[in-house]
Amino acid sequence: MADANKEYVLVTEYFHPDTASTGQLMTDLAVGLEKRGLDMTVLTGQPNYHSGDNEKQPRVSTHEGVQIKRIRAPQVRQSSIPRRLFNWAIFTVWMFFALLLSRPQKEREVVFVSNPPFLPVAMWLVCRIRGWEYTYIVYDLYPDQPVELEYIPEGSVPHRIWDLLNRRAFLAAKHIVALGPVMKERISRNAGPKFDDSKVEIIHNWEDEEFIQPMDKTENWFSEEHDLVDQFTILYSGNIGEFHDLETLVEAAAEFEDEDVQFLIIGEGDNKGTIVSLADDLGLRGDTVRFLPYQPWDDLPYSLTSADASVVTVKEGFEGICVSSKLYTAMAAGEPVLTIAQPDDDESQIVDTFDAGIHVAQGDVSGIVEAIETWQTDPELADRQGTNARHAFEENFTTDASIDEYYRMLVGTTSPQSPDA
Repeated sequence: MADANKEYVLVTEYFHPDTASTGQLMTDLAVGLEKRGLDMTVLTGQPNYHSGDNEKQPRVSTHEGVQIKRIRAPQVRQSSIPRRLFNWAIFTVWMFFALLLSRPQKEREVVFVSNPPFLPVAMWLVCRIRGWEYTYIVYDLYPDQPVELEYIPEGSVPHRIWDLLNRRAFLAAKHIVALGPVMKERISRNAGPKFDDSKVEIIHNWEDEEFIQPMDKTENWFSEEHDLVDQFTILYSGNIGEFHDLETLVEAAAEFEDEDVQFLIIGEGDNKGTIVSLADDLGLRGDTVRFLPYQPWDDLPYSLTSADASVVTVKEGFEGICVSSKLYTAMAAGEPVLTIAQPDDDESQIVDTFDAGIHVAQGDVSGIVEAIETWQTDPELADRQGTNARHAFEENFTTDASIDEYYRMLVGTTSPQSPDA
């Protein structure tokens, strides 16, 4: 049972009404735990991501019973890496001092997510000074991510210092949340031989099963509006970042240039210009490969279910560094999932375990072509894998199921009856 004399402070750069996937997930988590009886307070920033409501929010407000406190420091739209670095630095320093100088009225436990990249180190230090316990939710593993992206050299002084500090954050945590078994293994390896890996809980991310539901293309206005009904359509929807291997997908599209196959890429990101240029160079843009910006929130139930197969892709070398949140949305859509990842990655293992699609390795153009042709020639297989995806999602990756796991971890008991039951 929840302790009435204890408060949980969730520190996250993104929160409602920000439309970043982390913001959506952290909003669900805070609201869900509050409804289950925990005293939740959120420390966050101003909306600064892509689409949605980006108007300045009040410094203190309430969202579905959760108190929200926002930093007063300036933040900018994250349209470039320098702007992102500026926001990260401001947010991390502000949160450190906000917690350091705070005067809580109750016993406190801090819960924070791994973004911005230096936030875990700052939270470890402030919790050590104040004597608070904390839960570390790993969405992206640092410094592994910037090393794999070649932003900092492996084995360099910045890498070794960052790795040492992050190891301290792991060792001192009360709980650590990993998004899959491969990530858990990598965390344990990074944390060193003194680390107790029993403190790592595997809790998957989720999707709202009511918001995203399978829909036949012939009954989907988005499919009609974008001429997708009569073409076999492969959909990627989300951030177009350097850690997503969309190059292989576009190169495979060249093999279907004269066929009724459409590749639809929805989203924005640092690597979008490269992907668009590749499609231009191959003579595919606007015909076989089409690009759309992020879609309005209310249109997502239609855009995400408008295709015949959904794509989830990560960069090679990112095994255990992250688990794409798009996987759960793709499974919720009830379409077979084309996973571009290594066979031992968490995304591939989930798809294989539930026979929810086909996975191919990064760079395997012929593998993508073969997967699409398999679904075209065997529509019963595509239907079965899509059904399996939705069923596995409903059994394992819904909002209530994951938040119940967070409650159990934080409180030490099973969650009370679902607040909506």
